Order: sequence, then structure tokens, then C-alpha cells
Amino acid sequence: MRIVLTAVVAAALFFHSCNIINPAEKIPTYVRLDSFKITSNDLNRTGSTSSRITSAWVYVDNSFIGVYDVPSTIPILIDKKSVISFGPGVNFSGLKSAQALYPFYSFDTMTLNVAPGQTTAHTATATYTEATKFRWIEDFETGNTFLKLNDYKAEDTTLMRVSESGKVFEGGGSGLMALSTQHPSSENINNKDIPISTGESYLEINYKCNTAFEIGLQTTKSGQVYYEYIGGVNANENWSKMYIGLQSFTGAYNATSCRVMIKASLPDGASSAYVLVDNIKVISY
Repeated sequence: MRIVLTAVVAAALFFHSCNIINPAEKIPTYVRLDSFKITSNDLNRTGSTSSRITSAWVYVDNSFIGVYDVPSTIPILIDKKSVISFGPGVNFSGLKSAQALYPFYSFDTMTLNVAPGQTTAHTATATYTEATKFRWIEDFETGNTFLKLNDYKAEDTTLMRVSESGKVFEGGGSGLMALSTQHPSSENINNKDIPISTGESYLEINYKCNTAFEIGLQTTKSGQVYYEYIGGVNANENWSKMYIGLQSFTGAYNATSCRVMIKASLPDGASSAYVLVDNIKVISY
């Protein structure tokens, strides 16, 4: 009898110790982050609210828990009502593998109640921060500030303003580079210096194209002109958006001003191609 009791006690202690080593897993509450939209109370200041937010930096009561795709279903372990914060992330200079917390968009927040296993749908919204400086906006609504970079090149075509509904992203106009066998190249620059800082700075651009094109910057230092193409855009016949980081360029040249350059070439074997652009912004602090 003593042997049986000893065995029972030993078994009880064993299963108790197993529960200590392998405690029951907590069940998360889920948030389905469907999309991330940008809004504005002052379009004259911010220009277009078009965006392409691809990820979210997620915080629970100010504690960081990870970066998630947008859209995504996010598991959140909480044992009390909590504040969930979402920071908008973008493809840095178009690179899907390089997600960047965009410094010029605000965070979105929501209050989440404890509901293990249940999912709450949420559409996040954000604005440009109050500290954002819009150094330059070209939305092609009232004109076009781009000029042909090399007037002597007869083969170059200009970036022109168009207003046909099928070519305009939003509003009344967009910019077009129409390439052909007669004009197989196009290289353009905006017509005035844009003040810029050497800290956080980005160029935003909406685009639609059936050929690749490049975005560059030009600056002047000690009377010497420097330029560099810093972003490449692949063909995409649906309107999209890119956020191009300017920090490397402005840091390398200690630039306090710049001009924006855009160029494209007719692909080999093609008789025509196009690049459409809109809502080009240079922003910084």
C-alpha cells in the first residue's frame, strides 16, 4: 500500500512540475489591420494625400512588438485594456526588403479590449506631422516647372503637362514623357532651387509607366555643379507611389538646396513608351 501511495504522489508531483515547465499558452487578441490611409485638414499645405503604406510599426502601451505587413492580422497578447499604436512604414526608395518608418506621417492609435481569440478590424489613419516642411510640390495643376535639361539634344523630348482624363492621376493634370523613335530620350530638371536640409528628407512621387525611369538630384557647391540619379523606377502600368530617401545625397554634398531631375529612354526594340508622374514632393524638417 505504501508503494502505491508513493507512486501516486510521485506521479502528481511529475505532472505538477510539467505544468510549471510548460504553462498553458496565453491566447492573443487579434487586430486585422486592413489598410493605412493619409488624411489632411489643409490640402493647400500638404498637397495630395495619396500614399503607399506597406507596413506598420506596432506598439502596445508604448512597448514595441514588431513590424507587420499592411494588410495583416496581428496577434496581441494583453491582459488589460491597452492602447495600440501603428506607425506607417514605406518601401525605402522602392525596396520591399527595406521597410522604413516614415518620419513625416503621424501614428494612429486605437484602444483594444481583452478578447482572447477574437479579431477586431481596424482601418488606420494618419496625417503629415506638424513639423513636416513641404519644400516643393509639383502637382501639375496650374502649370509645369520642369524644363528640358539639354536644349541642344534634338532627340530629347520634354516632360509636358497633360490634362486628358486617361493620363491624369488626380486633379486636373499630370506630367508626361512621351518617347518615340524620333525622340527616344527625355531628361528634365525643375526650374528653381529647392531648399533642403541634411537630416531626414524624402522625395515622394506618383507614377505610371510602361518603361523604367530614374529620379535624380542636382546641387551646387563652391560654384561646382554635382548631380546624381538616386532612384530607379520599374515599369508599372498601374498608378503607384514611391518614397525616395535623399539623406545620402544631401549628406554627401552637404547640400542646402537641390533641383529634381527625371529621365527615361526608349527600350530597345520599342517604337514608343511613356512615363506619367504626379504629386512630386520634396519634404524635410
